[in-house]
This record gives sequence, structure tokens and C-alpha cells, in this order.
Amino acid sequence: MTSPIPSPLSPTPLAPRPCFQADWGIALGGHRLVLYLLIAALASTGLLLVAWLRERAFRRRHAAIRDLLDGADALEAQLQECRQRMQRLREMLTVLPEEMSAEATAALSADAKVQAALKDLLAHRLWIQQNAEAASTQQLAAARAALAQSSATLTAQIDRLGAITADLERAQSSAQSVGPRRAS
Repeated sequence: MTSPIPSPLSPTPLAPRPCFQADWGIALGGHRLVLYLLIAALASTGLLLVAWLRERAFRRRHAAIRDLLDGADALEAQLQECRQRMQRLREMLTVLPEEMSAEATAALSADAKVQAALKDLLAHRLWIQQNAEAASTQQLAAARAALAQSSATLTAQIDRLGAITADLERAQSSAQSVGPRRAS
């Protein structure tokens, strides 16, 4: 009898092959390649994570320095506004009688404080210029908090000057309206 010719479509039984050491080397080599690729991927991920964290810290530091400089600019603008309001108050005091302007005169005694604040602000700017790059995040935050506190105090002083100016303007307008009546 003739043995049937196996067709390509018919399943052929697989006989167990004897395992040779060369076969294990190929199998382990494939696993080694996967292991090496996995180690390389993990190392790359670790390096990217470290680079990202450093970049994030760098950006935070520069944002803190920028906020500090912006705070110094805002404080300087407030100090200049305070100075202008005090100058306007001085001009108003020359027109009004002394008894009407006693509170304004007391408020103008803060002019030395404004000068001291401007000098302090200059010292802050100098510190920022010399130490900002080497300063810790906590030192930068403390400097920003000090500027914010100064700004809050100055805002209260500016509000006080605004209220005094409004009172003096009312007093000045009522003094002008009373003045011509007595002359008639």
C-alpha cells in the first residue's frame, strides 16, 4: 500500500522534538532582549522623570522671583501714589485754616515713612539682584510675604489719605461757599 501523501491542508501530528541546548540559548536570548529593553525603558523613564522634576523646580523658582519683582514694582507704584497724594494734601493745606487741617498735617508726618519705605524697597531690589538665584524657595517666599505686608500697610495709608483729602475738599468747598456770603 501506498502511504497517503499529506496534504498541506490536513493537520500533521507534531512529534516531540528533542531539546538541545542551542534551543534554550535562543529562547533565553529572546528573554534577555526583552529584559534589556525593559531596563532601558525604565532607565529612560527615570531620567525623564528627574529632568521633568528639575524643570518644574526651575520654573517654580523663576515664577517666585518674577512674583517678587512684580510685588516690588507694585509696591513702588503704591509708594509713588502715596507721595503724590501727600503732595496734593500739602497744596490743599496752604488754602485752608489751621484748625481745619490738623488731621491732614498729622497724616503728612508719614512722609518720612514713605521715604524709609522707598529706601527699604531699594534694599529689597538689591537683595533680589544679588541673592535671588541662590536663595531658597522659603527665603523667596518670605521676601514676597514682607512685600505683601508692606503693600497692605501702604494701602491702608493711601485709603486714609484719600479720606482726609475728601474731607478737606468738602471743607474747602464749604469755606468757599460761606466766604462770598459774608462779603455781600
